Amino acid sequence: MASIINEVIKDAIKEANAKHLVLTPDNYYSVFCEVAKKRGVVVEDCQKLEKYMSKLDSPYQLELKKMNVKNVDELFAYISSRLNRLNPADTTKLLQSLVTLNKRILQSINVLHNTEAKNLSNVSLQTINRQVSVDSVELMKDKWFNFLSNYDDSYLKKLEPYGIKQSDDIQKIINILLKAKLNPSENLDLKDIAELVVAALVPSIASSMNDELASISSELSKQPELLQSTGMQDDIKRFILKRVDLDKNEFKNKIGTLDEILNDIDSKISHFISISSTSQTGVKTIKQDLHGVNIAGDYTLVKEKLINIANSLDIEISDFLSKMNESDKTIKALQSKVSELEAKLDEAREEIQNDFLTGVGSKKAFNIELNRIESVYQRYGVEYCICFFDIDHFKTVNDTYGHDAGDTILSTVGKILKKYSRDVDFVGRYGGEEFVVILPKTSKQDAILFAQKILKSIAGFKFIYKDEEIRITISCGVASRIKHATSKETLQKADEHLYEAKNSGRNCVKYGQ
Repeated sequence: MASIINEVIKDAIKEANAKHLVLTPDNYYSVFCEVAKKRGVVVEDCQKLEKYMSKLDSPYQLELKKMNVKNVDELFAYISSRLNRLNPADTTKLLQSLVTLNKRILQSINVLHNTEAKNLSNVSLQTINRQVSVDSVELMKDKWFNFLSNYDDSYLKKLEPYGIKQSDDIQKIINILLKAKLNPSENLDLKDIAELVVAALVPSIASSMNDELASISSELSKQPELLQSTGMQDDIKRFILKRVDLDKNEFKNKIGTLDEILNDIDSKISHFISISSTSQTGVKTIKQDLHGVNIAGDYTLVKEKLINIANSLDIEISDFLSKMNESDKTIKALQSKVSELEAKLDEAREEIQNDFLTGVGSKKAFNIELNRIESVYQRYGVEYCICFFDIDHFKTVNDTYGHDAGDTILSTVGKILKKYSRDVDFVGRYGGEEFVVILPKTSKQDAILFAQKILKSIAGFKFIYKDEEIRITISCGVASRIKHATSKETLQKADEHLYEAKNSGRNCVKYGQ
């Protein structure tokens, strides 16, 4: 063993000279232990650092490895600095203050109007008042995390018809409801009346009125209070009168068509009568011949005549049935073709109304919805806003990750826009990476808040494509209809504000004055 140690010493001196190290005790110790380790020689003095570090907790061991502590002196220097930073008295006071703070927060939650939060705060207070342990604190922490993760405040959207846009202050909500002086039962009656009006207008014989009827039904379903407006009442009266006139014309057309069918049937019946008459004449001739002939001698002739008539009738009937079968096959083939064409037409209509990639409305559907909401604005003065969105640096995404990744991002952005939109809102893909949202009954300030919410959601969303995370942001321009002369000008302004957002660094909302 001594000879091996001597060899290690010699190699350590050579190694130090090769590295041009001054042979201080620390340098010699470091080189010696390194050479001994390479030779597989276990030297107790070289194991002290690992021995001392192994007795520390895991967090301290990780911290020492990151600091690259090489010897016992550096270890003691680290421990001294840690001990100097600790002040037991201050730590105890801080823990007491934090416990008191948690109690005050839980007591505050306890007086809020949420049963689930109240019950959870009571359990947390009982846990703190008893003996606190790390496990009990971790358990309560997980319960509060589950509460926050599963909390759903979508029921507050029911307050929007009462003019409540923000629902973060219960006292403010109550004050708004009191000022509104709305009776929920009266609102319910108005909704029932709206349903009765729509039911009274359906069905209509004149199918050409279906689109207009659907428009009125949709408006009344979303806003039953429109029944109180003179404009809506005039629209309903005009619709009823127009429907009566169209029904009369529809009856005339249907009766004319029925008359043509009856005439065709009559001609067919006349044809069969003519065939029957011919056969009947033949039978009469046979009867006359029977009276004037010798039955015994002429029986075969009579039999032949009767057989000829029967054969003639059989040929006529067979020919008629054959033609009927052919016509039936032709009709069935045409019916199958019509059904196939109707299915393709339904698919085409669906494709026209919805963007195949994102599932949101198409550009054509957007134009239809914009015309409809503009009509409501012209008649009833219902305000609306337009939000124009554009995905930032989308070309770079396609160039870097491929068009499949771009399609995945477009589809996900469409889902996010639909998730944070209301049922009355319209979400559409305007083209490429551009999306547009129409927000009925929404002020400009609320539209800006909606746009900022979308930006924050997309910026924080993890877009994953083939196990690779892609960070995406989006820009937005907002315009309010009430600030502009036409719907076209409103859309144009939203587009201009979008380009302002693009030129201002992206990932922001621009809306002008």
